[in-house]
Amino acid sequence: MRYSILILGKNMRKIGINNFRFKGAPWKDQLALSQKVEQLGFNSISMGESWGEDSLTSLAQIAAVTSKIKIGTSIVPTYGRTPANLAMTALNMDKMSEGRFFLGLGASGKAVIEGFHGEKFEKPLSRMREYINIIRLAMNNEKLDNDGEFFKTSRFRLQFESFRNNLPIYIASLSPASLRMTGEIADGWLPIYLVPTNMEHSLNLIKEGAKTKNRQLSDIKLSPQVSIYLTDNHKEAFDRERPHIAFYIGGMGVFYHEYMHRIGFGSESDKIREAYLNRDRDKAAKLVTDEMVAAMTIIGNLNECSDQIDVFFNAGIDEVRLVLNEPDFESYVKSIESVSELIQ
Repeated sequence: MRYSILILGKNMRKIGINNFRFKGAPWKDQLALSQKVEQLGFNSISMGESWGEDSLTSLAQIAAVTSKIKIGTSIVPTYGRTPANLAMTALNMDKMSEGRFFLGLGASGKAVIEGFHGEKFEKPLSRMREYINIIRLAMNNEKLDNDGEFFKTSRFRLQFESFRNNLPIYIASLSPASLRMTGEIADGWLPIYLVPTNMEHSLNLIKEGAKTKNRQLSDIKLSPQVSIYLTDNHKEAFDRERPHIAFYIGGMGVFYHEYMHRIGFGSESDKIREAYLNRDRDKAAKLVTDEMVAAMTIIGNLNECSDQIDVFFNAGIDEVRLVLNEPDFESYVKSIESVSELIQ
């Protein structure tokens, strides 16, 4: 079992902000907020991408106005760019930020990959292995020689040296096979909707993969993204979170639906997915139970949220990356200021 670090009896919590982009906010305000996030002592800023603003140009802007905070993707899909292209970008980001960048990768899902990117969604795990292999070749300033099923690259090496040859690569994995792969080849794990009291099965699968490469679980950093609502109005917070959970179960392929079965919410997940696929999203959201929200979300006043976040750290989590689902930019800023008190 892994535990959070204790110094003078106090938990030194590593807390990041994920999905760090309030839609529609002026970029000058977002950049000013990134500086405040750094000053408040957060560990990282991470951003993902789907079919909106891309994460990498956004993070480059943030890197330019900060100096200490870690920045990274959570996640970029492995179908939207070639691995050589992403290697150039990620390693340049790491160089520009002087070693503050981490790369979070995921497969995404069939709807996004085929409907938006126009790529065939097939064998995502095999593709991920090749993808990471090519990035690591670039990271070590080697020729990008990969004679694989998906990528046949040769002869070229990047025309600049990487800032370091161990830029952390995280994988957002859910299925048993992908969790084993995470243990084999990743530096970290980026789960979503993690239940800290019911993650032993997932950790055992990561351990299985790690063992095949003579690695330990401690070699893989555990960094879940968790929605937080710092409030005294529990009912409102529960109701605000339900549509987010329903969307992943019903609208993001089969992975989250299957995952819910593995953590004990199978029958609920079946009903939610059925309603969502029947285009009744309101009904799907209402079918997300209080038990589901409470298991995967941090909700309450400061003391309640402090106790709940400690459940994650005491279960062995290295960093919690918080997601704040606020209705406007002013509320978003205030929430970041408020949750910063959880760092201490």
